[in-house]
Amino acid sequence: MTMSFAALDVETANSARGSICSVGVAVVRDGVLVESWYRLVQPPEGLRHFDAMNSHLHGLGPADVAGQPGLAERLTELAAVLGDLPVVAHNAAFDIGALRAGCDAADVEWPTLTYGCSLMMARRSGLGLLSYRLPLVCAALGVRQRRHHHAGDDAEAAAQIVLALAARLGAASLEDLAGQLMVRLGHITRSSWAGCVQAAVVAGQRAGAADADPDHPLYGRFISFTGGLSITRVEASALAAGLGAVVQVSPTKTTDFLIIGDGFTGHTAEEFHTGRALKAVKVNAKGGHIEVLTEGEFLDLLAEPATSGVRTAAAIGA
Repeated sequence: MTMSFAALDVETANSARGSICSVGVAVVRDGVLVESWYRLVQPPEGLRHFDAMNSHLHGLGPADVAGQPGLAERLTELAAVLGDLPVVAHNAAFDIGALRAGCDAADVEWPTLTYGCSLMMARRSGLGLLSYRLPLVCAALGVRQRRHHHAGDDAEAAAQIVLALAARLGAASLEDLAGQLMVRLGHITRSSWAGCVQAAVVAGQRAGAADADPDHPLYGRFISFTGGLSITRVEASALAAGLGAVVQVSPTKTTDFLIIGDGFTGHTAEEFHTGRALKAVKVNAKGGHIEVLTEGEFLDLLAEPATSGVRTAAAIGA
């Protein structure tokens, strides 16, 4: 086994996960980044509008993707670049979920992949960060990041994060690294998927709702909210509880996640040491282990309530 894998990142045109407008890949062979690949994508029909927020983040709009190949053609190119390499992505639930949704919208087969999540691996590696957003993990590991939300650059950053974590632990392969960090790699086939998750012995230390997925990142976790959200606090609490989370009125030493509203973006480390995020800093200084999530990250967790599933007949030809 060798440290050979491909890091993947996708950007979307709007809030629909299938609205992929760009794809980036960084190929690592024997521990060396040997190839970077970036392509623009015409989102599937019906998902081609660009939301202002998305365009603000990645700088792309309708004119950039006009005349570009659609997802079906890009997936053929992507498969040639990936070959049989395992894949990693930073917050793989989003990127792999976007691929599945994009394929459903474009009426093409799901790709067949084994994949890991560099965010999850970083979270399990003992870095002790307030957030595991890509820029902050890069800063903690001394990884150079260029343009955040550029699919090619973010793929390279995710690849370097995995290499840095492997070097810290002496891991010989992606599988070895995942095993040491008690992370189970995910899989996607033409008809089914099983997400990359923390091993049950870690994720299930506390019991959550009886009908919730015990592998979900919120299952058994103590969470608290601060600031205004785009949905009511009651609704947010109910949705989180349905996924197995335990909602606390205010953060304490037992809190796992503090979700911050009021438009908090967490793009820089400085944001986590001022304002509402300071609550987490103070709790952690007294022995807590709170991780801060933006509202967007929280909504991403709500968007995928299960960590495995099958491709339904309804999705094909959607």
